[in-house]
Amino acid sequence: MAAKRKFKVRVRVKVRNHLLRRGGAAAGIALGLLLASWLFGAGIKASRQFLESRLFSFRPDSFEINCPSPEAVVSLRELADKAVKFSLSAGRCAEIEREIKRRHPGLAAVKVSRNFFTGRAAITAVPEEVVSAVLADGATAYLGTTGRLLPEKLSGSGADPFTVELAGAPREAPELAAFLSVLRPLAGLFYSRPLALACDGRTWDCRLKLEDGTAVLWGKFEFTRLKILRLNEVMKDASLKTGGPLRADLRSFREGKIFVSAVK
Repeated sequence: MAAKRKFKVRVRVKVRNHLLRRGGAAAGIALGLLLASWLFGAGIKASRQFLESRLFSFRPDSFEINCPSPEAVVSLRELADKAVKFSLSAGRCAEIEREIKRRHPGLAAVKVSRNFFTGRAAITAVPEEVVSAVLADGATAYLGTTGRLLPEKLSGSGADPFTVELAGAPREAPELAAFLSVLRPLAGLFYSRPLALACDGRTWDCRLKLEDGTAVLWGKFEFTRLKILRLNEVMKDASLKTGGPLRADLRSFREGKIFVSAVK
Protein backbone atom coordinates (compact mmCIF):
# COMPACT_ATOMS: atom_id res chain seq x y z
CA MET A 1 0.00 0.00 0.00
CA ALA A 2 1.49 3.24 -1.09
CA ALA A 3 2.00 5.93 1.60
CA LYS A 4 -0.08 9.13 1.35
CA ARG A 5 1.79 12.17 0.14
CA LYS A 6 1.77 15.21 2.46
CA PHE A 7 1.59 18.73 1.08
CA LYS A 8 2.85 21.75 3.07
CA VAL A 9 1.10 25.03 2.32
CA ARG A 10 3.57 27.76 1.63
CA VAL A 11 2.52 31.40 1.61
CA ARG A 12 4.40 33.53 -0.71
CA VAL A 13 6.36 36.33 0.90
CA LYS A 14 4.41 39.09 -0.81
CA VAL A 15 1.05 37.75 0.26
CA ARG A 16 2.29 37.18 3.83
CA ASN A 17 3.52 40.74 4.17
CA HIS A 18 0.20 42.03 2.87
CA LEU A 19 -1.70 40.01 5.46
CA LEU A 20 0.56 41.23 8.24
CA ARG A 21 0.04 44.84 7.22
CA ARG A 22 -3.74 44.42 7.20
CA GLY A 23 -3.68 42.78 10.60
CA GLY A 24 -1.53 45.55 12.03
CA ALA A 25 -3.83 48.26 10.68
CA ALA A 26 -6.88 46.56 12.15
CA ALA A 27 -5.17 46.23 15.49
CA GLY A 28 -4.18 49.92 15.38
CA ILE A 29 -7.73 51.00 14.59
CA ALA A 30 -9.10 48.88 17.42
CA LEU A 31 -6.54 50.31 19.82
CA GLY A 32 -7.35 53.87 18.69
CA LEU A 33 -11.07 53.33 19.18
CA LEU A 34 -10.45 51.89 22.62
CA LEU A 35 -8.28 54.86 23.60
CA ALA A 36 -10.81 57.40 22.24
CA SER A 37 -13.61 55.68 24.15
CA TRP A 38 -11.60 55.81 27.35
CA LEU A 39 -10.74 59.49 26.89
CA PHE A 40 -14.38 60.35 26.16
CA GLY A 41 -15.57 58.53 29.28
CA ALA A 42 -12.89 60.18 31.39
CA GLY A 43 -13.85 63.59 30.01
CA ILE A 44 -17.53 63.04 30.78
CA LYS A 45 -16.70 61.90 34.30
CA ALA A 46 -14.45 64.88 34.92
CA SER A 47 -17.05 67.30 33.56
CA ARG A 48 -19.76 65.74 35.73
CA GLN A 49 -17.57 65.99 38.81
CA PHE A 50 -16.72 69.60 37.95
CA LEU A 51 -20.37 70.60 37.47
CA GLU A 52 -21.50 68.75 40.59
CA SER A 53 -18.85 70.44 42.69
CA ARG A 54 -19.82 73.81 41.22
CA LEU A 55 -23.53 73.13 41.61
CA PHE A 56 -23.48 72.18 45.26
CA SER A 57 -20.63 74.36 46.51
CA PHE A 58 -20.65 77.30 44.08
CA ARG A 59 -19.01 80.35 45.61
CA PRO A 60 -19.00 83.28 43.17
CA ASP A 61 -15.76 85.08 42.47
CA SER A 62 -17.73 88.28 41.78
CA PHE A 63 -21.24 89.63 41.23
CA GLU A 64 -22.41 91.60 38.21
CA ILE A 65 -25.29 94.05 38.76
CA ASN A 66 -27.60 94.76 35.80
CA CYS A 67 -30.19 97.38 36.72
CA PRO A 68 -30.93 100.80 35.14
CA SER A 69 -32.11 102.31 38.43
CA PRO A 70 -29.30 104.04 40.41
CA GLU A 71 -31.49 103.96 43.53
CA ALA A 72 -31.83 100.17 43.41
CA VAL A 73 -28.22 99.48 42.40
CA VAL A 74 -26.88 100.64 45.78
CA SER A 75 -29.08 98.15 47.62
CA LEU A 76 -28.35 95.35 45.12
CA ARG A 77 -24.61 95.88 45.48
CA GLU A 78 -24.93 95.61 49.25
CA LEU A 79 -26.68 92.24 48.96
CA ALA A 80 -24.15 91.04 46.37
CA ASP A 81 -21.18 91.94 48.59
CA LYS A 82 -22.64 89.79 51.35
CA ALA A 83 -23.54 86.88 49.06
CA VAL A 84 -20.08 86.66 47.48
CA LYS A 85 -18.65 85.40 50.79
CA PHE A 86 -20.81 82.28 50.92
CA SER A 87 -21.90 79.34 48.77
CA LEU A 88 -24.60 80.26 46.27
CA SER A 89 -27.07 77.42 45.81
CA ALA A 90 -30.29 77.60 43.79
CA GLY A 91 -32.20 78.00 47.05
CA ARG A 92 -29.97 80.86 48.12
CA CYS A 93 -30.54 82.56 44.76
CA ALA A 94 -34.30 82.37 45.36
CA GLU A 95 -33.85 83.86 48.85
CA ILE A 96 -31.89 86.80 47.45
CA GLU A 97 -34.56 87.39 44.80
CA ARG A 98 -37.27 87.51 47.49
CA GLU A 99 -35.22 89.90 49.59
CA ILE A 100 -34.67 92.21 46.61
CA LYS A 101 -38.41 92.25 45.84
CA ARG A 102 -39.16 93.00 49.50
CA ARG A 103 -36.75 95.92 49.50
CA HIS A 104 -37.84 97.22 46.11
CA PRO A 105 -41.49 96.56 45.20
CA GLY A 106 -40.96 98.93 42.28
CA LEU A 107 -39.08 96.22 40.38
CA ALA A 108 -41.06 94.30 37.78
CA ALA A 109 -38.61 91.38 37.50
CA VAL A 110 -35.59 90.09 39.45
CA LYS A 111 -33.24 87.23 38.54
CA VAL A 112 -30.12 85.94 40.33
CA SER A 113 -28.07 83.73 38.02
CA ARG A 114 -24.82 81.73 38.22
CA ASN A 115 -22.20 80.94 35.60
CA PHE A 116 -20.53 77.64 36.58
CA PHE A 117 -17.72 77.99 34.02
CA THR A 118 -16.63 81.57 34.77
CA GLY A 119 -17.38 81.36 38.48
CA ARG A 120 -19.32 84.63 38.36
CA ALA A 121 -22.87 85.46 39.43
CA ALA A 122 -25.24 88.21 38.32
CA ILE A 123 -28.28 90.09 39.57
CA THR A 124 -30.61 91.36 36.85
CA ALA A 125 -33.44 93.67 37.91
CA VAL A 126 -35.98 95.47 35.72
CA PRO A 127 -37.98 98.39 37.20
CA GLU A 128 -41.67 98.73 36.45
CA GLU A 129 -42.41 101.82 34.38
CA VAL A 130 -44.25 104.44 36.40
CA VAL A 131 -47.23 106.14 34.75
CA SER A 132 -47.83 108.86 37.31
CA ALA A 133 -47.39 109.86 40.92
CA VAL A 134 -50.66 109.40 42.82
CA LEU A 135 -51.93 110.83 46.09
CA ALA A 136 -53.73 107.70 47.30
CA ASP A 137 -55.87 108.43 50.37
CA GLY A 138 -53.42 111.12 51.42
CA ALA A 139 -50.23 109.07 50.89
CA THR A 140 -47.92 109.45 47.91
CA ALA A 141 -47.64 106.36 45.70
CA TYR A 142 -46.61 105.66 42.13
CA LEU A 143 -48.91 104.01 39.63
CA GLY A 144 -47.09 101.43 37.51
CA THR A 145 -48.04 100.33 34.01
CA THR A 146 -49.49 97.10 35.41
CA GLY A 147 -51.77 99.09 37.71
CA ARG A 148 -49.79 98.40 40.88
CA LEU A 149 -49.53 101.23 43.42
CA LEU A 150 -45.82 101.32 44.23
CA PRO A 151 -44.13 102.94 47.24
CA GLU A 152 -41.13 103.99 45.14
CA LYS A 153 -40.31 105.29 41.69
CA LEU A 154 -37.41 103.48 40.02
CA SER A 155 -38.14 104.46 36.41
CA GLY A 156 -39.45 107.35 34.37
CA SER A 157 -38.37 110.96 34.30
CA GLY A 158 -39.84 114.41 34.05
CA ALA A 159 -42.61 116.11 35.95
CA ASP A 160 -46.23 114.97 35.73
CA PRO A 161 -48.40 117.33 33.61
CA PHE A 162 -51.11 117.28 36.32
CA THR A 163 -51.63 115.79 39.76
CA VAL A 164 -53.66 112.64 40.37
CA GLU A 165 -55.69 111.98 43.53
CA LEU A 166 -57.25 108.61 44.29
CA ALA A 167 -59.83 108.11 47.05
CA GLY A 168 -60.71 104.66 48.33
CA ALA A 169 -57.55 103.44 46.65
CA PRO A 170 -57.56 99.76 45.64
CA ARG A 171 -54.40 97.67 45.66
CA GLU A 172 -54.29 97.77 41.87
CA ALA A 173 -55.79 100.08 39.26
CA PRO A 174 -54.89 98.75 35.78
CA GLU A 175 -57.69 100.63 33.99
CA LEU A 176 -56.59 103.94 35.50
CA ALA A 177 -52.98 103.18 34.53
CA ALA A 178 -54.01 102.51 30.93
CA PHE A 179 -56.11 105.69 30.86
CA LEU A 180 -53.31 107.89 32.22
CA SER A 181 -50.85 106.38 29.74
CA VAL A 182 -53.06 107.81 26.98
CA LEU A 183 -54.16 111.04 28.69
CA ARG A 184 -50.82 112.37 29.90
CA PRO A 185 -49.23 112.75 26.44
CA LEU A 186 -52.40 114.53 25.26
CA ALA A 187 -52.41 117.11 28.06
CA GLY A 188 -51.25 119.82 25.66
CA LEU A 189 -54.38 119.44 23.51
CA PHE A 190 -56.74 120.88 26.12
CA TYR A 191 -57.88 124.45 25.48
CA SER A 192 -56.97 125.13 29.12
CA ARG A 193 -54.17 123.34 30.94
CA PRO A 194 -55.30 120.40 33.13
CA LEU A 195 -54.27 120.81 36.77
CA ALA A 196 -55.63 117.85 38.70
CA LEU A 197 -57.48 114.57 38.17
CA ALA A 198 -59.47 113.24 41.13
CA CYS A 199 -60.89 109.69 40.96
CA ASP A 200 -62.95 107.52 43.26
CA GLY A 201 -61.35 104.09 43.40
CA ARG A 202 -64.70 102.43 44.17
CA THR A 203 -66.87 103.84 41.37
CA TRP A 204 -64.16 105.22 39.08
CA ASP A 205 -65.96 108.53 38.74
CA CYS A 206 -63.25 111.01 37.76
CA ARG A 207 -63.22 114.80 37.76
CA LEU A 208 -60.59 116.77 35.83
CA LYS A 209 -59.91 120.35 36.92
CA LEU A 210 -58.63 122.79 34.29
CA GLU A 211 -56.64 125.98 34.79
CA ASP A 212 -59.57 128.24 33.86
CA GLY A 213 -61.64 126.74 36.70
CA THR A 214 -63.62 124.29 34.53
CA ALA A 215 -64.52 120.97 36.15
CA VAL A 216 -64.84 118.07 33.70
CA LEU A 217 -66.79 114.97 34.72
CA TRP A 218 -64.89 112.51 32.59
CA GLY A 219 -67.01 109.38 32.58
CA LYS A 220 -65.62 106.10 31.24
CA PHE A 221 -62.01 105.71 30.17
CA GLU A 222 -62.67 105.71 26.44
CA PHE A 223 -62.53 108.02 23.39
CA THR A 224 -59.87 110.06 25.21
CA ARG A 225 -58.53 112.10 22.29
CA LEU A 226 -61.99 112.60 20.78
CA LYS A 227 -63.34 113.77 24.13
CA ILE A 228 -60.62 116.40 24.41
CA LEU A 229 -61.22 117.78 20.91
CA ARG A 230 -64.99 117.85 21.34
CA LEU A 231 -64.65 119.46 24.77
CA ASN A 232 -62.54 122.24 23.27
CA GLU A 233 -65.26 123.02 20.71
CA VAL A 234 -68.08 122.99 23.23
CA MET A 235 -66.27 125.09 25.84
CA LYS A 236 -65.28 127.69 23.28
CA ASP A 237 -68.93 128.29 22.46
CA ALA A 238 -70.06 128.05 26.09
CA SER A 239 -67.50 130.56 27.34
CA LEU A 240 -68.90 133.16 24.94
CA LYS A 241 -72.40 132.71 26.37
CA THR A 242 -71.75 132.11 30.06
CA GLY A 243 -69.30 133.79 32.37
CA GLY A 244 -67.56 132.21 35.33
CA PRO A 245 -66.33 128.66 35.95
CA LEU A 246 -68.23 125.92 34.15
CA ARG A 247 -68.83 122.23 34.57
CA ALA A 248 -68.65 119.92 31.55
CA ASP A 249 -70.28 116.51 31.89
CA LEU A 250 -68.88 113.91 29.48
CA ARG A 251 -70.51 110.88 31.09
CA SER A 252 -72.98 110.57 28.19
CA PHE A 253 -70.33 111.06 25.52
CA ARG A 254 -71.02 107.64 24.00
CA GLU A 255 -74.53 108.93 23.13
CA GLY A 256 -72.97 112.06 21.59
CA LYS A 257 -73.96 114.37 24.48
CA ILE A 258 -71.94 116.88 26.50
CA PHE A 259 -73.75 118.87 29.20
CA VAL A 260 -72.33 122.23 30.27
CA SER A 261 -73.51 124.10 33.34
CA ALA A 262 -72.24 126.76 35.74
CA VAL A 263 -70.21 125.53 38.70
CA LYS A 264 -72.27 125.95 41.86
